[in-house]
Amino acid sequence: MANFRVTPNSEQLPVEIVGSSTFGRYPKQSSAMTQNMFISDDWLINFSGYKKFLSPVLLSQGRGLFHSIRGNILIVVLGSGVYRINSDYNVTFIGNLATESGEVYMDENLNNQIAIVDGLNLYITNHSLPTNLTVQTGGPLGSNLIPNYVTFHDTFFLLGNANTTNNGAQWYAYSYATDTTVTATTQLALQTKPDYAVAIVPIPSQANNVLVFGKSVCEIHTNIGGTQNYRRSSTVNVDFGCLSVATIAHSDKYIVWLGSNQNNEPVIMVYNGQSASSISTDGISYLLNTLQYPEQSTAFFYTQDGHLFYQLTFYNRADNLTLMYDFNTQKFFHLTDEFEFYHPALDVAYFNQRNFFLSLNNGSLYQLSTDLKTYDQNIVLPNDPAYDPTLVYDIPRTRICESVRRADSARFIANSFVFTINQGDDPGVTGLSIALSYPNAIITEDAFTPPNADIITENGITVIMEHNTQPVPPYSPLPYEIPTELVYRPRVDMTISKDSGVTWGNTVSRPLNPIGLRQNILTYGNLGRANDLTIKLRFWGKGNFIVSNGVLDVY
Repeated sequence: MANFRVTPNSEQLPVEIVGSSTFGRYPKQSSAMTQNMFISDDWLINFSGYKKFLSPVLLSQGRGLFHSIRGNILIVVLGSGVYRINSDYNVTFIGNLATESGEVYMDENLNNQIAIVDGLNLYITNHSLPTNLTVQTGGPLGSNLIPNYVTFHDTFFLLGNANTTNNGAQWYAYSYATDTTVTATTQLALQTKPDYAVAIVPIPSQANNVLVFGKSVCEIHTNIGGTQNYRRSSTVNVDFGCLSVATIAHSDKYIVWLGSNQNNEPVIMVYNGQSASSISTDGISYLLNTLQYPEQSTAFFYTQDGHLFYQLTFYNRADNLTLMYDFNTQKFFHLTDEFEFYHPALDVAYFNQRNFFLSLNNGSLYQLSTDLKTYDQNIVLPNDPAYDPTLVYDIPRTRICESVRRADSARFIANSFVFTINQGDDPGVTGLSIALSYPNAIITEDAFTPPNADIITENGITVIMEHNTQPVPPYSPLPYEIPTELVYRPRVDMTISKDSGVTWGNTVSRPLNPIGLRQNILTYGNLGRANDLTIKLRFWGKGNFIVSNGVLDVY
């Protein structure tokens, strides 16, 4: 990488821009954080943006999203309402649940039935019938069994139990009875510890095995057929149970959940089909231990651009945190919405060659893709007269780099900081758009100028405020109204800290080039004296950001 500000006899120190959120137990160990970006082929790039696709008539809480492979439909639960979305995105109301809040869980069997559980009841809808939703009754339901989780395995719906009495260790296998009903076939129990059987999940790539979750332990059970159907493995168990059933997610390789037991703080557990292990680092474990409401959480797997992501959200505003773990790079990252609150996705479904998620906040269905470079709250397309550009938000992308120190901890003077970034490919900004928006204008950020005052330079040039909303007066050399905002220009803001990220200095901005000007080196100079320097970068814009590692020139 060329650095045009190399000082004679200086030293080049690497700056790790291409990195993840490492969560040191203390900031001095590491304050590195990456927000709304991830690592791809040794570059830091955009994480997925999203755009509103379908929205409920009334604001509703998103509770569950399920893609039926056999029915080629989506099932969406909003508040108490259950809806079906077909491949043409037509929405049909199916029926109501008895509850209005809390996450719901769904799966389908080989008889066109989709089971829904809401922590109170088991419901069946049949996608081959026009509209139907039936509450299942009888047998252990309502007495020994309070349906807490459902998954399909070897012709059975397997139900976890929310019962916290002596019957809470029991879990059940249900079979098809009629087109709209199922019946209890087998009653089983969690046996390793005095615990509750809260969920059952098939183990990836093991046809007959399932993982039965308790709150402090997990057991492996095998479908052996006959009247017993499932038998517990007497030689293996996992000494971590599940703190939040909504955080259980499984892919073709892994089962992941927020784990706990009677002796340990929360950790993120992974079961790979052979053994279970924690992927929480020291810093992650400390972060999870500071959460006030870890049970108010949700998680899911999804794949984007060949990367397998596990996304974990703690949505109580006291915690307000979304972590994403990339199994390809085995690293954590932060995700947020446009206001830097938790990411709103509840579940992700791949449907009609697109990824969709259901919003925790408003029950809307959003398209999710790295081809989307903004957070767009419009349902209509940009060419529609109803399209509102103020509902299109820049994604708040941030990278706090690992602190830069010399091996001997000696003080140094940071002469310049340089890194490579793509420029000149954002169609939203051109040289002409910049030149024509404010010809001959002097722009000031002085917010104390009276709104109706006109400031004219000695040569007759109008001085305008950065957020001026007043029309240019008739005697002004500018023959049009001043826009309410400055012309769109992507930029990178840099801030430095000399105490490992505890306090930060002023922000220095670098605008990026308009389309066609692709010089790809960005340089900041005169960073001052330090022996511990932390660099924070904020990437603002509606286009791609592709960034490499940097170099700090010191002497």
